[in-house]
Amino acid sequence: MMIKDKYALEPNKNKNKDMLVIKILIPLMILLIAVNLIMGEYDIGFNNNSDYKTVNVLVYSGTGTSENCVNQIIKCMGQSNSQNLITGVKFKYNTSKKIDNDVLEGYDVVVMPGSSEGYDYINNGDINVSDLKNFIASGKGFIGICAGAYSGAEYTDNWYYGWGLAPNVVNEPYLETGNVTIDITSAGNEILDSTKVTISHINGPAMSTSGSGVITFATYSNNSNYYGYAAIVGDHYGEGRTVLSGVHPELSPQHTEMLVDLILWAYNGTDENKVTNTDA
Repeated sequence: MMIKDKYALEPNKNKNKDMLVIKILIPLMILLIAVNLIMGEYDIGFNNNSDYKTVNVLVYSGTGTSENCVNQIIKCMGQSNSQNLITGVKFKYNTSKKIDNDVLEGYDVVVMPGSSEGYDYINNGDINVSDLKNFIASGKGFIGICAGAYSGAEYTDNWYYGWGLAPNVVNEPYLETGNVTIDITSAGNEILDSTKVTISHINGPAMSTSGSGVITFATYSNNSNYYGYAAIVGDHYGEGRTVLSGVHPELSPQHTEMLVDLILWAYNGTDENKVTNTDA
């Protein structure tokens, strides 16, 4: 006679248990798939793969900044990560409404975006200029777009002295709005892989350069009132690199790869990066 094990489940109970497990596992699997898809779209460089170099970027989002400019800069870095636009490089990024030593700790590049309220950040009390200068002079990078380019330059004619983060750059106010055409120089072509580009312009500066340490990446084309003036430049401050852009690669028509290439140049990447050939 068969003795029934008191711990054995009846067949229908086994079936119910299996169904319960399936009901629990299916939602978990769906959740895991969703998380993987989200991380794929918004990958910000949290990658343990030793084949990748992580570039830590801080985007200023405080007083006076254009929210659209900030969001589109972030979007470009996210696209670069998800589409692998820069081989071997992932961007890890964040925003901050303040700039000082505590905030800058751990970052490689600071981006000062366009402004919604004016042409500069000179009198912005949320930006500790001394800390920002020390950060770049120590070997870090700076990207100034539009208002950030006005503030980062040595001087803007008939306006004011800037922070001098690009000591070999003097600005002319170029107070016009709309798309413009820029010509990529031979030096710029080494990192930007273009020749002539239509790009957004919103009152950004036209720049004059001098000195051996400065590189003109692009100039305004002959359909501009500032034909021949620099539209995008790279300079050096202490041990660091600075990029000033009078145009908006992050806005429509968007030039994602141009922006991330410029960030990488400011970062002063390793020998694996194509941008290292532009050292002054």
